[in-house]
Amino acid sequence: MDLAHRAYAARMRGATIVRLLLAASLLLSGCGDDGAPVARSTPGASDPAAPAVEEEATSLPPGAQPGLDDLDGDGKPDPTCSTQDFGAGLTLRIPCEIPNPHEPAEGTTLVKDSLFRLPAYEANLDGISGALVTARDTGGAKVVIMIFNSDNLFATGADTLNESHTLDPLIALLNAKFAGAAVQVRGHTDATGTASANQALSERRAETVRAYLTGHGMQASGVTAVGLGSTRPLVEETNDAGRAFNRRVELAIRLP
Repeated sequence: MDLAHRAYAARMRGATIVRLLLAASLLLSGCGDDGAPVARSTPGASDPAAPAVEEEATSLPPGAQPGLDDLDGDGKPDPTCSTQDFGAGLTLRIPCEIPNPHEPAEGTTLVKDSLFRLPAYEANLDGISGALVTARDTGGAKVVIMIFNSDNLFATGADTLNESHTLDPLIALLNAKFAGAAVQVRGHTDATGTASANQALSERRAETVRAYLTGHGMQASGVTAVGLGSTRPLVEETNDAGRAFNRRVELAIRLP
């Protein structure tokens, strides 16, 4: 492991599971019993201070959709201006302005339209460094994407977990905060080697994680696995730090 990669891992380990639990709790607090978003304390329709519907609609940027989440904390839902396909059925609404975007590891640069630019939180699960990204799908349902560095889960080129209990804290978190959600395990590699080898490795790693989660008591409505090889990088691979950053496993959690 080179110095840049060590620095990245150290930075990610600075976050704690408490922070991830808090972030997850805040996300879930935005949903009612039926999964519909619950409005924050903004002026109601009967409030004289509430703007007219027509005024709110005309204030949106051209082509934007009304927002569902108050991402910047100004008391108003933030509109989305586009959607983006991240592969394997994961298409998300993209806010017109993105508050709290993640910054990549030192020495790396985000690729254009990187998933990592969306609103995010750093997280740590007993040594599994990662991040938590929040979004909405095209239908408006909440999606939480947990991103874990593969180097903390697998040896180089391997598809068996480094330690059998590594994912146990993750299962406990998923059951506590996301029980009944649909989960897609998404494997990614860097671009070293052939595309076919990377695709196969990403599929095997995703399946390993899926099998462990479902075999150790994760409560979900459905868990699937998919490999995307090196086709969906987060950062440019101009150095070892970039390649390490792109080696990852994601959990795309669709809230019920």
